[in-house]
Amino acid sequence: MMNKRDDLVHILHDTRLNMVLSWTIVLVLMLLAIVNFFNGRYAWTILIISVVIIIILPGLFFCKPSVMPSWFLLLLVLIPIIGSTTAYHFFLTGIPVYISVATISLLIVAEINWFTSVRMNPKFAILLVIITTLAVTGMWYFLRWMLDITIGTTFLLDGRPVDVINAAVMYEFIYALIAGIIAGILFGWYFKSMVKKGPSSVMFPDRDMDVYQEYTYSKPPKVIRKLLGLSIQKQKMITRLLQACLVILFIIGVISRDLHILLNAVLALFITFLPALMKHRYNLHLDPSLTLWITLAVFLDALGTFGLYEAIARWDHLTHAVSSSIIAAAGYVIVRAIDIYNPEIHIPPRMMFVFILLFILSAGVIWEILEFITDELALMIGIDAVLVQYGIHDTMGDMLFNLIGAIIVAFWGTFYLNDISYRIAEIFEQRSDNKK
Repeated sequence: MMNKRDDLVHILHDTRLNMVLSWTIVLVLMLLAIVNFFNGRYAWTILIISVVIIIILPGLFFCKPSVMPSWFLLLLVLIPIIGSTTAYHFFLTGIPVYISVATISLLIVAEINWFTSVRMNPKFAILLVIITTLAVTGMWYFLRWMLDITIGTTFLLDGRPVDVINAAVMYEFIYALIAGIIAGILFGWYFKSMVKKGPSSVMFPDRDMDVYQEYTYSKPPKVIRKLLGLSIQKQKMITRLLQACLVILFIIGVISRDLHILLNAVLALFITFLPALMKHRYNLHLDPSLTLWITLAVFLDALGTFGLYEAIARWDHLTHAVSSSIIAAAGYVIVRAIDIYNPEIHIPPRMMFVFILLFILSAGVIWEILEFITDELALMIGIDAVLVQYGIHDTMGDMLFNLIGAIIVAFWGTFYLNDISYRIAEIFEQRSDNKK
C-alpha cells in the first residue's frame, strides 16, 4: 500500500541524470568538509557532514543510490557553503546562506514526514520551513550570546559596542526573513511544477497514523486548576477591572498627548475584546481564564509605558514571557485545529512541543525586527520610538524569556487549549460545507 497523498515525495527523483548531478554535489560537499577540517573550521565540518547524511538518507532507506533529492535543491544548499569555504565575503549579504538553511530545513521536514508518524502536505511543510529558518537563526545567535556571557567566549560579544553588535544581528535576522520568503516562493513553484508532471516514481510505504490519548484532554490537569484558585466569576471580574484600567490609561494618553501611551492602550483594549468578538462572530466561547490570561498580558505591557520598563529591570522580561506564552498558545491552537481538520496533516504531541518552540523563536525574531525597524525610523524622522531596543543584551534577554513562556505552554498549556482547537476545526468544517 502506498501513500498517494504524499506530495513531499516529489523532492526525490530516481533518474540517471539527477543521480549523477546529485552525487557530484555530494562529493563536492565532502571535499569542502575536508578543506574546512584542515582549516580548523570544525563546526562547519560537522555541519557539512550532517547535511550529506540528510541528503543520502532516502537512498539508504531504499538501498538505491539513484534515489536522491533534486539536484536543483542541492545546488541551493551547495553554493553558500562554497562561498563560505573559499571566500568569507563571497556574498554581499547573508541571504544565500539562509536560503541554504531553508533548503536543508525542507529536506529535514520531508524526512520527518517520511520516517515518523508526522504527516504534512507541501503548503504546511513550506510554512514550517520558513518558521524553522527564522527560529534556527534566532537560536544560533542566542546560543553564541549565552556562551559569551557564561564562559567568556567572543563569538558575538567581541569588543564592539552593544548597539553595533545588536544592529549587525538585526540585519542577519532581516536577511533570514527575506531568505525564508524567497525560499517559500521557490519551493512552492517547485512543488507546483512537479505535481503537474504527474506522480513521482519514488513512493514510501503507507503507514497508519498513530492515535494519541493526549488529544482527548479538554481541561487543564487538576493540579493546575487548583493553582488557579479563582472562581469563574472572580476571573471575569478581574478581566473587567483590567480593561477599566486600560481605559484610564487611554484617557491619560489623550490628556497628556503621549502617543506611546495612547497607542499601547488602544491596541491593548482591542486585543482584550477579541474573545468577545470571536464569541459574537464565530460562536467560539473562550474559557474565562484564557480571557484573563490575554488581558493580563496586554495590561502589563501597556502599564510598562509609565516608565516601568526603565525603572524595573525585569519588567520587560516579564511582559515578554507572558506575551510569548499567548503567542505560543495561539500557534498551538491554530496548528492543532488544522491537524484535526485536514487529514493530510498529523502532528503528534511530541512534535507539537518542538513546533511550539520553533514558532515562538520565529515570532521573537520577527518582533525584534519590528522593534529595530521602528527604532531606526523614529531616529530618522526625529520622533520618540513606540518600540525601542537597548542593545544586544536586551534583545537576547527578550528571546530568553520568550522561550520560557513557550516552554510553559508546551508543557501544560496544550492540555488546556485542545478544546478550543476542536471548536475552530468545527468552524473550518462548517465553512467548507457551506462552500459546497
